[in-house]
Amino acid sequence: MDKFIKDKIKITCENLAELSCKNICEIDDLKYISSGYKTVGEVKTPDETWLPFGREGLVNGRDKHFWFYTKIKTPDVSKNQQLELEVITGHDGEWDVINPQGILYLNGEIVQGIDINHRFSPLQPNTEYEILLYFYTGDMEKHTELMMNVRRVFVPVRQLYYDIKVPFDAALCYPEDAYEHIITLKYLEQACNRIDFRNPYSDEFFESIAQAAKYIKYEYYEKVCGNSNSVVSYIGHTHIDVAWLWTLAQTREKVQRTFSTVLSLMEQYPEYIFMSSQPQLYEYLKQEEPALYEKVKEKVKEGRWEVEGAMWLEADCNLSSGESLIRQILYGKRFIKDEFDIDSHILWLPDVFGYSAALPQILAKTGVDKFVTSKISWNETNQLPVDSFLWEGIDGTEIFTYFLTAQNYQRNLSETFTTYNGTISPEMNLGTWTRYQQKEYNNETIVTFGHGDGGGGPTAEMLENEKRLAYGLPGMPKAQMSFAGDFLNRVEKSFRENCKLTGRIPKWVGELYLELHRGTYTSAAKTKKNNRECEFLCQTAETLSAVNKLLSDRAYPAAVLERSWKTILLNQFHDIIPGSSIFEVYEESDRQYQQVREEVGGLVSECIEEIASNTQGKGLFVYNPNSFEASGYVKNGEHLVYAENIPPLGWKVIKDSKEQEKVYADKSKIESRYYSIAFDENMNISSLYDKENGRDISADEKPLNVFRAFEDYPRCYDNWEITNYYKQKMWQIDDVKEVRVLNGDGFGGVEIIRGYMNSEIRQKIIVYAQSRRIDFETEVDWHEKHTLLKVAFPFDIHANKATYEIQFGHVERPNHFNTSWEQAKFEVCAHKWVDVSEEGYGVSLLNNCKYGYSMSDNEMSLTLIKCGTYPNENSDQGQHCFTYSLYPHKDGFKQGGTIQEAYLLNRPLMSIEAKGGGMLGDKFSFVSSDSENIIIETVKESENGKGIVIRLYDAWNKKSKPELRLGFDAKKIYLCDMLENKLEEIGSGNRVKLSVRNFEIITLLAEV
Repeated sequence: MDKFIKDKIKITCENLAELSCKNICEIDDLKYISSGYKTVGEVKTPDETWLPFGREGLVNGRDKHFWFYTKIKTPDVSKNQQLELEVITGHDGEWDVINPQGILYLNGEIVQGIDINHRFSPLQPNTEYEILLYFYTGDMEKHTELMMNVRRVFVPVRQLYYDIKVPFDAALCYPEDAYEHIITLKYLEQACNRIDFRNPYSDEFFESIAQAAKYIKYEYYEKVCGNSNSVVSYIGHTHIDVAWLWTLAQTREKVQRTFSTVLSLMEQYPEYIFMSSQPQLYEYLKQEEPALYEKVKEKVKEGRWEVEGAMWLEADCNLSSGESLIRQILYGKRFIKDEFDIDSHILWLPDVFGYSAALPQILAKTGVDKFVTSKISWNETNQLPVDSFLWEGIDGTEIFTYFLTAQNYQRNLSETFTTYNGTISPEMNLGTWTRYQQKEYNNETIVTFGHGDGGGGPTAEMLENEKRLAYGLPGMPKAQMSFAGDFLNRVEKSFRENCKLTGRIPKWVGELYLELHRGTYTSAAKTKKNNRECEFLCQTAETLSAVNKLLSDRAYPAAVLERSWKTILLNQFHDIIPGSSIFEVYEESDRQYQQVREEVGGLVSECIEEIASNTQGKGLFVYNPNSFEASGYVKNGEHLVYAENIPPLGWKVIKDSKEQEKVYADKSKIESRYYSIAFDENMNISSLYDKENGRDISADEKPLNVFRAFEDYPRCYDNWEITNYYKQKMWQIDDVKEVRVLNGDGFGGVEIIRGYMNSEIRQKIIVYAQSRRIDFETEVDWHEKHTLLKVAFPFDIHANKATYEIQFGHVERPNHFNTSWEQAKFEVCAHKWVDVSEEGYGVSLLNNCKYGYSMSDNEMSLTLIKCGTYPNENSDQGQHCFTYSLYPHKDGFKQGGTIQEAYLLNRPLMSIEAKGGGMLGDKFSFVSSDSENIIIETVKESENGKGIVIRLYDAWNKKSKPELRLGFDAKKIYLCDMLENKLEEIGSGNRVKLSVRNFEIITLLAEV
């Protein structure tokens, strides 16, 4: 074959592209006005205050808005011609996520979004148009031009361009001596030879275009194509980050732009179908543009728009609590059902930074039976060996899981990275199928096509490409449009059939750990603290409100609690709570959390005051928000009182307090009933001797509670990342400015003030007379950047694994780095506690708002601060307040009480004065269990308001038959799913016997 044929075809494509359209009008009479964010339904009307904007005009500034206006009348067109409006911003080829974008209005109605990937909008001939463009400058400080043109499109020329260009690109995927390459170029050459370019737009030119199109259709597409044995399905999609490099207000506009563009393209391409997740975005659209939202609903009814995803939004699954994950699905599925009459079955999280092993059970018990992501392909070190598989969680639940494999084909190059922002092209068509690893189980893959992260969505070019790929070009999988749900049903059916046939079941057991973005466990520490505190606050308010309604017929504040939960869920978006958004996002987040604290904190206070004011006895009213009997210190005026044996999820009125036992402390040591603690010259703990168990837990004379600062310049993604070389530059923080001795009622300790460069660490180490927990109450005034702050505890414990709490249970991870999989887990996520134990003894490290841990041999470190500078240059600057605690214990963490102590640290006992003379008993428990392994996580009014929902779980990985005791009589007690649908009646009254499997989460509904 002639070596220049490729050049000939390439030049032909370029000529066709150039001749496919022609400018017929340059709009030079634009008017404009600057603006803030538009209000709901706002469409500006130009007046004398609007300024002229010429062809050379520029707008500038970050996060600025302008309205542009003009009025035109379009000309008539000939047969096979169309008109379109072109909008140029001058930033083509730049990053589309943060570039100028706009909403285009024609004659007062939104028609589509405008951005560098969506520059054209169809116009009708011989029509008068008032053109309005609501224009956003983007997220970078820069000058932006704006020009508009009306173009004439020669449809047959454009169609022939795609007819030739798509198979030409397909042929280039193969070597020159490959059949697929040779056969395609043979027919393309003949088609090119039929085109007469001598007199463009003449009758002879259009006749030659028609002849070339007829030839390639019948001789190539219909005779040569169609022998594919594999299929790539395509679903239109756009990933819209609810916040990231923009604020929530800008996200509201992104939804309007993106969804209007989808609707516009659907009018042009009847075969086009689209899928979008995240009910939060649909709610934004419903609030901002109700008419546009109704058009979306119409497309859903027509079967052209797929609403899926299950969760309220695409939430982080490392940091969110178990109850939060349930509420994400509860509110998400309810919205989808109420608004679209669809029962969502797919957890759609393409861009989330790792997936907890608690998820499979949560999915199964919320009616979600499939899970889709692509993010694990971003692993730095290891590639998971499966793309279609059963994912098994900590309790044994299995969920069918599919990894998106979209990538461009690169001959002789192996690349594991895949994308959720796919396109439709021969390169991606072949690359997606080639990358897929389970070909023996299934012959179909899927591409979610459309520009994303900042929205935008599919383009006309992608849809034109799909028309050609649908023929099944030589060497290419056949393309087809398909809803994600339909695709997954087919793939799962084929997968299970072939599992039986082969006798092999691809499976992944345990967490789906992302070997990347490990800094997201720590960045934006204030947001993580806000999240933890507000999660527990809402749960406490729900329980107390349920108690109050039952005991005093007080109305349950369902609306306030739902609004507050949705605020928490919003801020669990996978670029907010991880710490990877811009500064303005966290300013708004702080305000939202503060509103939750005020509203829900007010509910808690009101409920406790009301209950305490109605007890029979007078004294100190102590409320226990936890599901186990608890003892601990509470305030009685200015003094600490040790409150003993407070009933689970209940209260006790204490009438007499015992005299407090003393704890001795000076600047070199602390002595209590339980411990003897010594400090070295740098006020690090040189020895921690457990008197009860005869153990010194410090290892090889290595001090405990050592603050270490590490240089933190990750190789990429600053606020997201910790790169493993961070350990190579470490500075121990030994600069002690001041030491103060602390003595009080039932406790003693020291306060240590340390300096580090421009920052200060102020820490109280508190040892209690009647508690084995040692608290490290810490305040940091931090003014460093690119520094990782950790605190280290080298323990004298012989263990090759540690146990980490996750949602509704725990996982074990090795303390060594034998394999590349273990080496990659140099920083991991945990919730309230981590434990390392040997036979008969162990130590737990608890915390009240931290998530990042590292463990090597016997040294455990808690990551306290990570202060990168992109995209938030002020990340983690200023004040930090947190507490972590050491909890040495006899036996393992289960019998030793680690789980209970961690709950008490995060959800302490509450106290208030009880004046007596009321009707309520002085001791009461609302709900309790007789089994230590059972944690009652949630007690709330049911969503339908007709009963009390009780959610509990096994925290020990233990089968048990606990008895649940209620402080009220239930008419009927039902076993439910997590959406509160009744499954089985199991009892009545105030006692019920349960059968709970390992790590099982049980939801009950008690009708009252």
